[in-house]
Amino acid sequence: MNQVQGIIKDIKSVEGITQIYVQSGDKIFSSLILGEEEDCKKEEKVNLLFKETEVMIASKESVVSARNSFVSPITYINMGEILAEVHFDFDGVQIVSIVTRGALYDLKCNVGDTFRWFVKSNEVSIAKV
Repeated sequence: MNQVQGIIKDIKSVEGITQIYVQSGDKIFSSLILGEEEDCKKEEKVNLLFKETEVMIASKESVVSARNSFVSPITYINMGEILAEVHFDFDGVQIVSIVTRGALYDLKCNVGDTFRWFVKSNEVSIAKV
């Protein structure tokens, strides 16, 4: 499970959907939650949690619709028979993505290369610190 620490900067609720914006360093993450989120408050410290299988990879020039889209260097690749585990350095925090081996080859990912990684807002959970 990926974990990034941050501080809640904004909370918006409309028609049963809540969007929470969390700042980690100089970057902003977004989390979408169905229903009203009454426990979270602005300026509260939280941990963002998301599964490795929900982190997608693209070339750093790619434009994606995901709100949580960041460019980071690849620090480690663990190649399996079917899947590959790709590790990124996100301002000192290790982010892990699990993708198919074929996708990794198609993207020509190598340790030291800089790539875009992203995760959809509805796949990011928030845990209080």
